[in-house]
Amino acid sequence: MSTLLAAALGGIVLAGVAAAALVGWLVVRDLTRDLLAERAVQAIGGLERGLRQHLEQAEHNVAGLARLLEEGHLEPDDDAGLEPVLRALLAGHVQLTGIGVTLATGSVRGVLRRPDGQIETFAQPAGLGRDPMIERRLALARDAAGVVWAEPVFGGRLGEAVLYALHAVRRDGALVAVVAAGISVGRLSALVDELSGGGETRAFVLWGGDRVLAHPLLRLVPAGSRREPLVPVERFADRALRGLAEGEPLASYPAAREQRVQVVRVAAGGAAELVLFKEVAGFGERPWVVGLVVPEMLIHPVLMPLRLFALAAVAIALVAVVVAVAIGRRLARPVVRVTEAVERGSSLDLDALVPLPASRIAELDALSRAFNAMLATLQAFATYVPKSLVERLVRAGRPDAVPSRERDLAVMFTDIQGFTALAESLPPAEVARLLNEHFALLARCVEEEGGTVDKYLGDGMLAFWGAPEKIKNRGLRACRTALAIRRAIEADNARKRARGEPPFRLRIGLHRGPLLVGNIGAPGRLDYTVVGDTVNLAQRLMELARDRLEEGKEVAIVVSEAIVGEIDRLRNRRAWSAIMPIPFMEVETAWARVAAYLPPDGTSEADF
Repeated sequence: MSTLLAAALGGIVLAGVAAAALVGWLVVRDLTRDLLAERAVQAIGGLERGLRQHLEQAEHNVAGLARLLEEGHLEPDDDAGLEPVLRALLAGHVQLTGIGVTLATGSVRGVLRRPDGQIETFAQPAGLGRDPMIERRLALARDAAGVVWAEPVFGGRLGEAVLYALHAVRRDGALVAVVAAGISVGRLSALVDELSGGGETRAFVLWGGDRVLAHPLLRLVPAGSRREPLVPVERFADRALRGLAEGEPLASYPAAREQRVQVVRVAAGGAAELVLFKEVAGFGERPWVVGLVVPEMLIHPVLMPLRLFALAAVAIALVAVVVAVAIGRRLARPVVRVTEAVERGSSLDLDALVPLPASRIAELDALSRAFNAMLATLQAFATYVPKSLVERLVRAGRPDAVPSRERDLAVMFTDIQGFTALAESLPPAEVARLLNEHFALLARCVEEEGGTVDKYLGDGMLAFWGAPEKIKNRGLRACRTALAIRRAIEADNARKRARGEPPFRLRIGLHRGPLLVGNIGAPGRLDYTVVGDTVNLAQRLMELARDRLEEGKEVAIVVSEAIVGEIDRLRNRRAWSAIMPIPFMEVETAWARVAAYLPPDGTSEADF
């Protein structure tokens, strides 16, 4: 396996180095300055085409509305008929900020998109005096044959500059109205930013080359005022645009020259940037300047190939490392699984263990098969031996870790009333199933209180508390277990009746006292068990419970005076009232007469 792993890792590293060298050579040879410049020029071209597409849609909207008004399908002063059309045009063109109609009398009506996206109507009646802005709009449209773009003005409702597309409405040669569609600087900036793709580059549009019409910063924070709707370049927050006039023109980009794109290098705060821009006509008297600000590290003709080479080499090295680690971890995964499984097995957490899968590597496959065989042995071992005893034997690592000794223990005996007659009427398989389900229920209650199941005696069970591990409150735990068993048996009997099966009636006897506990038996077949009068007395108490199984009662529990005394001490007489003494129920042994007690029906393990 080590040879295979070394060969695999060596091959991967060799392939990575060779691939890095090849990629570096190809990058240095093929990625030239013309290719990089061409990509930037293509980006500007895409930005220009996207702008034209959206602005021409605005021109189409105002021209179409003007035609409807000229042909008499709509009346300029019919608010009820005009408003739905204006709303539909504004809703269909998300880049538009507003659209409206200005009558020759100076009154204005239209719809406006608020910053939250809602559309509202607005109207401005003709006042006593003429609004200079409206007069300029009417005069500009009167002399134009089609759509004309007006100089940006500050929109008081929006708090930023607005760019208008105007179209005159004439009837019989006379000007009756002007249709205007407006795009705010903020929405134009958002459009330009989306068209450029954002990222490390910044797209911009200048009005006449000296005022900022669109920029990502204007998308976030409006700027301008009534006196100065557009911010001059020299006072704008972008350092690259502020330094454009003092920048260094570069003539080493043939692809840019062919597309009339100018390239200027600007040292902005120590990090040089390249500004690529071109003039765009057709949207007003003054030309627009559309461009991109690109960090020099992204496009510089010398640093770019080196950067790409370094990035490619690092990327290939990382890939090689990742692949090598993946292969190593894949090879090591079976060993890790075995290690984790052995650790769980050492703590006897056998329920969480699953057999290990086969491996294509012979050594790992042999290891998996050996572990699976060991797991099967442990699971079989744990089935026949109490878990607490096995844990102690595993921790000690020797068979004499649990010597026979006398201990004070609490003991429980259980027996199913009338089970012999029931078993004679059922098939053997059904009898085995009923007993297995019954003992599983009892064992679960015993183990939850730290007890040890000693053995199953036909339809009965012997369990004890206090060995092999010493525990406190042994009698209290035994009593809680008995009450938990009573509750579980009653619930299980309800399910049996629903399935048409006979219910069980259970007798339980509890006692506490000295016992011999340990490995009892022949050297080749030992049994970890308890021996003594305490066991016999617990069985006698269980027998006394026979008379307490009255009609309708499903579980009878008889408790010795030793158990009741422990509960009294531990609970400060709280539980004493919950125990009903039965004076005439006395068990006579060779060494004592023991009074027996019966818990009342309402008592549960929660009371202790």
